[in-house]
Amino acid sequence: MRLLHLADLHIGKRVNGYNMLEDQRFAFAEILKLIDREDVQAILLSGDIYDLSNPSTEAMTLFDDLLNAFSNRDLAVFIIAGNHDSAARLAFAKNLVKSHQIHISRPFDGQVEKITLEDDYGDLHIYLLPFIKPIYVKSKLPDLALGDFQTALSCVLSGIDIDEEARNIILSHQFITGAETSESEELYVGGTEAISLGLYDKFDYVAMGHIHKKQAFRKGQVRYPGSLLKYSKSEANYNKAITIVDIREKGNITVEEHKINYLRDMRLIEGNFDNIMKNAHFDENRDDYIHVNLFDKEEILDAMSRLRDLYPNIMSLVYTRRELKENLSVGVAKKVDQKDPLTLFKEFYESKRNQALDEEKEALMADFIQAVWGKK
Repeated sequence: MRLLHLADLHIGKRVNGYNMLEDQRFAFAEILKLIDREDVQAILLSGDIYDLSNPSTEAMTLFDDLLNAFSNRDLAVFIIAGNHDSAARLAFAKNLVKSHQIHISRPFDGQVEKITLEDDYGDLHIYLLPFIKPIYVKSKLPDLALGDFQTALSCVLSGIDIDEEARNIILSHQFITGAETSESEELYVGGTEAISLGLYDKFDYVAMGHIHKKQAFRKGQVRYPGSLLKYSKSEANYNKAITIVDIREKGNITVEEHKINYLRDMRLIEGNFDNIMKNAHFDENRDDYIHVNLFDKEEILDAMSRLRDLYPNIMSLVYTRRELKENLSVGVAKKVDQKDPLTLFKEFYESKRNQALDEEKEALMADFIQAVWGKK
């Protein structure tokens, strides 16, 4: 069976004030061309369908159009809720659309839903596991700590009665330990939601969502396909591709990456202002979403508006002093227990700014420390 694996569509997302719906609509049209060209038979959508739990009418209409396009092609579609989705809203009309081979995860109720398909190689079991928090598993494990994602997921996955002789796929929307993240995911502070890869050992293919950079584990059989589009400055250099998985007999799985066209790319441009302005005249893709890092030592008058004349979709501009990037190293503070709070802050400030704290800021911070700790 030939499957197309998508995740983190974030339909309706806004990035730096720009609505991405037009770009998402274009990308969906390109994906449909790929489906037709590559004879795809089923779609795996591994969560974060929408960017908001209460999506806009425009976002829901776009997703409705996409599902209709899948249905018109007689594709089997499997969908789970991510942490951005409302599982209950996403599952609206679940039983009705099931008759069109569209299978949507229900809000987690302690059981993991299984759908079985059949092809030339026998049964193919597909499990729908929406985004799980420990609180969802509390009724089963009353002593479970609220931050213990590992135990919660272990409990859920160990409760699945898996026929290990058959082929098994699971859709899951979690953060695997060691996965590389970007700025646009919403992850728990301190990495508390990270879970071990070993929890998925019994599955032949694990269709992950949640992380926006495409990456794979276990020889490609555990895979994040990456978000539909680039959704932050940190993703500007990501190499986007669409994942297609071929599952034949047990143990025979191949994964392909296919390029599609995008309405606009997201790029990072660095350099001195004058050079960027000069090079812009030769840039054939000036409608791309642009983030600019300026190396100029002094602030440029009206830099943003002048750049926008050439790059109409500029998203951000920051000054990045090259000498700081090359020379600044942040070390570990020494003899912390022998220093007062103000001294520690002054050292921290100097390490970050490469300059000493001036008298006015020092006095202000001393007042803050006095108010908090009762000492300077």
